[in-house]
Amino acid sequence: MVSPAKQKSDLVDLLGSGAVQALRLAIPLAKTIPLIGTTIEGSLEAVLHIVEAVDDVKMKKEKCQLLANRVVAIIAAITTELMKNDHATLARRENSIAALRGTLRDVQTLLKDLSSSSLVRRILKRGEVDDKLSILHQKLDTAIDTFHITENMRTEDALNQLLAAIKEGEDKRDILLMNSLLRPVMTASYLSRASVSGCFTGTRQTLLDQISMWFNDKNSQAPQIFWLSGLGGTGKTAVSHTVCERLHANGQLGASFFFSRDDADQRRVASIIPTLAFQLASVNPMYRSKLCDVLKEHPDAPSRAQQYQLQELLLHPLQQIPSLPPYLIILDALDECDKERGTEGGDLIPLILRKLPGSGLNIKVLITSRPERSIQDMFKITGHEMNIHGTTVLHNMDQSAVEEDIASYLAYHLQCIQVARNIHPPWPAWPGNEAFNDLVKRAGLFFIFAATIVNIVADTYYSPQNQLQRLLGNGNIQSRALYSQVDLLYLQVLKTSVESRADAFELCVRFQKIVGAIILLQNPLSISALAHLLEHDEADIEGALTPLHSLLNIPSNRDQPVRIFHPSFCDFLLIKERCQDTRFTIPEGRTHAQLALYCLKLMLRHLKRNICSINDDIVLNSEIPDLESRLRDCVSPALLYACQHWGDHLSQSAANTELHKELVERMSEFASTKLLYWVEVLSLEGRFPLCISNLLAAFPWCKEVIPVTYHLIYDAYRLVLDFHNVINISAVQVYNSALVFIPNCSILQAYEHELPTVHLTSPRTVEWDASLLVLEGHTSSVNMVSFSPKGGRVASASDDGRVCIWDTSNGAQVSVFYGHIGAVKSVEYSPDSSYLVSGGFDATIRIWDAITGFSHFTFVGHKGSVKLAIFSDDGCKIASGSDDKTVAIWDVLGNRQLASLNGHSGPVTCLVFLANGSQILSGSTDSTLRLWDTKTKTALKVLHCTDTVLCLSVYSSPQKKLTVLSGSQNGVITIRDVGTLEEISYLFGGAAAVKSLSVSSQVNKVVSGSSDGIIRLWDPSSESCIAEYRGHSGPVECTRFTSDGTHILSSSTDRTIRLWDATVEGVQGSEDYVMVVQIPDHTEHIASGSTKGKVALWKIDDGSLVYEVNVHHGVILSLAFTHDNKLIASASADHTICILNTDNGSSVAVLTGHTDEVYTVQFSPDDTLLVSASPDAQVIIWDVSTKKPRHSLIHSAGVGVASFSPDQKLVCSGTLDGEIHIWNVESGDRITILKGNSSPILWALFSPDGQWLASWLEDESVKVWKVEGSDFQIWPHQDWRLDRRTDRSSGGEKELVKYKDLLPDDELHYLQEDGWITLPHTGRYICWVPASRRQPWLRTLWESRKGIFATGSQAGNLTIVDLRSTLM
Repeated sequence: MVSPAKQKSDLVDLLGSGAVQALRLAIPLAKTIPLIGTTIEGSLEAVLHIVEAVDDVKMKKEKCQLLANRVVAIIAAITTELMKNDHATLARRENSIAALRGTLRDVQTLLKDLSSSSLVRRILKRGEVDDKLSILHQKLDTAIDTFHITENMRTEDALNQLLAAIKEGEDKRDILLMNSLLRPVMTASYLSRASVSGCFTGTRQTLLDQISMWFNDKNSQAPQIFWLSGLGGTGKTAVSHTVCERLHANGQLGASFFFSRDDADQRRVASIIPTLAFQLASVNPMYRSKLCDVLKEHPDAPSRAQQYQLQELLLHPLQQIPSLPPYLIILDALDECDKERGTEGGDLIPLILRKLPGSGLNIKVLITSRPERSIQDMFKITGHEMNIHGTTVLHNMDQSAVEEDIASYLAYHLQCIQVARNIHPPWPAWPGNEAFNDLVKRAGLFFIFAATIVNIVADTYYSPQNQLQRLLGNGNIQSRALYSQVDLLYLQVLKTSVESRADAFELCVRFQKIVGAIILLQNPLSISALAHLLEHDEADIEGALTPLHSLLNIPSNRDQPVRIFHPSFCDFLLIKERCQDTRFTIPEGRTHAQLALYCLKLMLRHLKRNICSINDDIVLNSEIPDLESRLRDCVSPALLYACQHWGDHLSQSAANTELHKELVERMSEFASTKLLYWVEVLSLEGRFPLCISNLLAAFPWCKEVIPVTYHLIYDAYRLVLDFHNVINISAVQVYNSALVFIPNCSILQAYEHELPTVHLTSPRTVEWDASLLVLEGHTSSVNMVSFSPKGGRVASASDDGRVCIWDTSNGAQVSVFYGHIGAVKSVEYSPDSSYLVSGGFDATIRIWDAITGFSHFTFVGHKGSVKLAIFSDDGCKIASGSDDKTVAIWDVLGNRQLASLNGHSGPVTCLVFLANGSQILSGSTDSTLRLWDTKTKTALKVLHCTDTVLCLSVYSSPQKKLTVLSGSQNGVITIRDVGTLEEISYLFGGAAAVKSLSVSSQVNKVVSGSSDGIIRLWDPSSESCIAEYRGHSGPVECTRFTSDGTHILSSSTDRTIRLWDATVEGVQGSEDYVMVVQIPDHTEHIASGSTKGKVALWKIDDGSLVYEVNVHHGVILSLAFTHDNKLIASASADHTICILNTDNGSSVAVLTGHTDEVYTVQFSPDDTLLVSASPDAQVIIWDVSTKKPRHSLIHSAGVGVASFSPDQKLVCSGTLDGEIHIWNVESGDRITILKGNSSPILWALFSPDGQWLASWLEDESVKVWKVEGSDFQIWPHQDWRLDRRTDRSSGGEKELVKYKDLLPDDELHYLQEDGWITLPHTGRYICWVPASRRQPWLRTLWESRKGIFATGSQAGNLTIVDLRSTLM
């Protein structure tokens, strides 16, 4: 028999003393365990009790040990895990732990029983311990398995939830990205419309079925466009809403845009594609992902032209989606969309009509509109070659069917009113057959009549019976006026609102103010915003609108916009003939004046600089954190409205009102104190283009009423034009850039207190340049430009291989057409503006869709470069001239060549159609003019000229006499009789070749462009030059008048296109302009070299001239200072180098030896040597002391640049064929040639430590070599040119060499090619230099050193900017 002491000892030994001690320590802590604390506490006590029990009954040691060990292990594991979890996690694990907790309770119960001495003896004696322990083990196994399964499933659920959360997070990020960049118009969506906006149940069924059949037609030839036309009020929008409703339920509604003329956002053309894209992205997740990829790569895509928007935001992303389901896009009330170039929606609908059918997408478009002439013409012109569903005209449908639909609508709603208002006999079938039929007949085809009847009768402000009596008692049912019945309804409601009121007059005055504002607002405003704008009490506005619930949509929420139910109500109030009670007629001119005044007063109260309190370190709008929330807090809806539309209201203001005097005062105050802050707000709001439209709208009013203010408005207009590109993306640049560079004009004087720390030290110009716009974007010579006959667009052809389309209102690039291989030499619009024809170096002629850029056809036949291609007046033929010496005639409609006219012995340079297209006059380098008969294909006449004829134009004099003008290589413009081609007179303007001619019969002027870069305006009647426009830095390749003759467009080899004010006469710009600048080490002065061979020295502090000396007979191309600043060297096109004393400009020496222009000079580090480079294939190293050549380094091609290494042992030279030669200075031997470039080297220099060699190429690339003795290894570099980020080389395993390692430490600023001055080592933007003051691709035109920036100008100005404050 085992003693109790021995039994205890054995069990303790089995469990181990450590376990026993652990149990003792764990018991008081167990109750703190979440979820199962009390259960564990009891179990542990029971286990410990058994272990420590003293009993003479033999226990089953092994099973007790196993049970005890398992309980302890389980408790330890779950205790460790559960103590880690937070409350939320524990709550989620409640179910998982439940089964285990129950089993532990069973263990606790059993162990307690075993621990009872009497019970333990009894159980042990009966041998039941084994069974009990086995059961407990099984229960523990089951509980643990259940716990594992539950937790695993919960883990899977958690994983799924995690994935769903991640997906939801991605979706939210995508939505935020789309919302911030696309800026969709939410109110334009079907989902934002009231659910009762659709067709009444059972009505319009035939039409709805027709639309349904069209949409569901799977035939690949089925039309993708459906145009529903109808008069206002016939229910087009209700049909659109119902179609949206049905397809949305089926997941087939892609997007919708409901235009509204009373909401500027809902009629703005630029918002259409971004809004449709946003809605489609909400429907299709795959498209959303593709769209977001586009937005991340091109965040400016939503602000681009419509062609880009359609292609990049819609068509291209959709085309990447496999098995795209069918979708419908609905554009409702197109007639209420803004017009661009005379057409609703501008280019958008033609783009859709042309692009969608060939896209391969299963997307259809439903368009509804009134039958406006411009829309009909658009569908006729654009749709004649497209597959469009036959136009459905709503008001031409079966009238009986329409009457049935209206009767159903009225019967239902009148019955609802009867029930709701508890209308009893004497009219049980209210309102009775006679009255009901009267209403149906009055409605005619107009659902708006029926809807208005229902609104009037249902208005709880009045008795339904009385309202109906009033309606039926007015009007003549036989009236044939289109809207007479609706007008009578409107008038009845208005009369009732003031009926029997003693204060009727005051109520009508209030009506005109408040409702007049509502119907003339460019955007609908809420009651609260309206009260803010009109300085009126909100409650009083609500009181004024209360009787008008049947005519206006008045939300109960004061922050929701008040809208008119139908545009016909607006027309009714504005047209006296329709509103026959003058108490309610809205005086349009006075109301606009009132709104303009309120807008100005609101802006005067609230506008200020930095209205959103943005940190000074932030430059771009896109970098501003929480910009939208800042704007919501700082710019109220009423203030935003005022900023967007004051000009619209001012331009339509009546002058003969009592408001006129105050309006003049407030306008003057606004212009002189708030204009720049207004520009800032519109930039931050992403509405900067509204600056231009508001200022243009204000021009006529200000010019007539307040001339002084007109000058401020004009200056502001020129400011936003010149700085459009930069203020559009950075509001602060209205101060940091615009105020720095604008002329000394009225707006500068008014806002001088806002000048930034960056300041112009050189004298400002007095007036604005005659060049209104500079269009930048081409990377090579711009050979030709063409105005669209419809206006608003310009096409350009360039040697960079592109045809570009530009918006002339702001200079923005609209689209780019690719197709030619090599240079594009010519481009011209067709007479109807629908097509473009271009000719290229690849000997082809291409016909383009002017809107979409689709290349319709390519004519092949010439064997040389096509110099020009032109349309005949009827647009049916094209004539082309080529380097192959032939003139070709092409049939546009038949896509074939009609003739090849041979006769010239040199390349054809110019062409013009004569005699209504039956003749062609051509000029050639063979110095002849040939007149061709287009029918017989023969030469009618050959004229031999004294020189090459470069251009031709036809001019009709005021006496309707036709003459032909020709410009020649010798600079003479010859005027000839169009019939005989005999010379009549001449225009002489200089010896430079006349490369372009254009005439304007509107103003009886001729404009010419010459190889000297000058544009000349001529009066042919007096044969005199009346104006010269200087600004291009290269030959003028093309000039064109606008249709009204008020502006001139020019293009040049300098890569730019310029728009000039043709009303400005005299010489504009200087004959001599700064070609090169140089800043010496001491930075007290700046040297400049001019096109007339003058070297000048200027003070940096105030830009004053120290001296100017004539040293060369040609343009100065390079300047260099010695390091002690005592000498200046100048290199010139006259083949010489001059060395001058810096102090007084006296001549020290003239170095001769080059046989061509000298492109560059540089002194050696110790100033004992001078290196020069020339296209004569020489680099000459000169001895400064002897003024003689030490070495002449011969190349196989012309040399553009040469420079010394810091240790003066090497010279690098860059050639015009793309090679860099390395030379030993001492011996003059060539060390190596660095090849691999095909573009000319514009600049090459060693880094200050001599370890790097950097080169700039004409193709705008930068290459860097690591220098180790005579070994030069190409090396990846950090790209400091922020406008050329894509040029950055991949470093691989090599560390990128940084900007600071390549250039001198004191060159702290860099002029980017897009005009930004930056701190390259940080990438910080400082300010933006306007195009008229720079030519970044010609590196010698600007210089930066120690915080001083200088640049030359083609207008003749030297610009010096002190940027030292940006370095602090």
